[in-house]
Amino acid sequence: MILSAVTLHGSLRRLGVDALLFNSSEILPSVNLRHVTGFTGSDGAVLITAKERHLFTDGRYGIQARNEARGFRLHVVRRRLDALARTVKAAGVSRLGIEASRVSHEFTTNLARRLPDVRLVSVPKSFLDGLRVRKTPEEKARIERAARCASDACGSLLERRLTGRVEKDVAAELETLFRRCGADGPGFETIVASGERGALPHGAASDKVINVGELVVVDYGCVIDGYHSDETVTCVTGAPTSEQRKMHQAVYTAHMRAIEALRVGMRVRDVDRIARNSIAAAGYGKYFVHGLGHGVGLEIHEPPSLSPLGKGLVEEGMVFTIEPGIYIEGFGGVRLESLVYMDRTGPELLSRMSKDLIVVE
Repeated sequence: MILSAVTLHGSLRRLGVDALLFNSSEILPSVNLRHVTGFTGSDGAVLITAKERHLFTDGRYGIQARNEARGFRLHVVRRRLDALARTVKAAGVSRLGIEASRVSHEFTTNLARRLPDVRLVSVPKSFLDGLRVRKTPEEKARIERAARCASDACGSLLERRLTGRVEKDVAAELETLFRRCGADGPGFETIVASGERGALPHGAASDKVINVGELVVVDYGCVIDGYHSDETVTCVTGAPTSEQRKMHQAVYTAHMRAIEALRVGMRVRDVDRIARNSIAAAGYGKYFVHGLGHGVGLEIHEPPSLSPLGKGLVEEGMVFTIEPGIYIEGFGGVRLESLVYMDRTGPELLSRMSKDLIVVE
């Protein structure tokens, strides 16, 4: 995305560097490299100086890079580090900013050996996160497509019987439905957690059979064109008990209060506080054991963090989850999660499944 590259040109002086380097490998992929260039290959490096944009990759990706990374000078090379070092020297770079969390010690050691007169500087993570925290209209559209696909798939899944089925089989069917509606695949390991396993916030689908009378937490999302969705519903197999209804109502109320309170400019930790206080007032405070939400985009977990320790404000263009939950060991759990786009006038729900207690067979 050339807009991000232009932004980076103007940020070099503020960061105290002469150039910025993004590196992506099959071991340590960089979503920021993809965001800056549009290049989706698994191996590449980007060098941005005050006036130039370079993309280095190998022969596998030459045609792909030329089509995807418009506006970048393409270098198709066998020895990327050598070519990169030559270009850094030719540009007269003395301080090179690197995305430290996406490069290995081996990479930086070998690069420093080739560039003994260049100082490698770690670029603040807060700056890099800021590149992607506000989604463009095109990014929003891709996330919305993924969210719609996932919601439709879950709706189809829950028209079928769950009682007597193995959790892993239910998860596999849901992931097949993702692909049928155009997704590239699941965005993360699908969670299907029934009965007592629902008390596990990350209870990935197991070999457990779903029984009558159990709460079932289904947390799912898919990927389309690199962009993720994330949504959670809670079902009950058969007639719900009064305690199951009470738990669900506590989470539902917290979920809705948080969404209704969302405004551009409010502190992210205050959104969490609204939901947390609501669950505490219902008597379940100690059972809400995680933050209220997280950003979603090229990664399934990215800024902002809506939690008691979250920093910053809700901004126009952000996409994040609202997902309060209650988890009681030995009994089960309830989580309700919606994916939200923050418009200037208020929140827009991208995910579409009902957050009512869903009764299934």
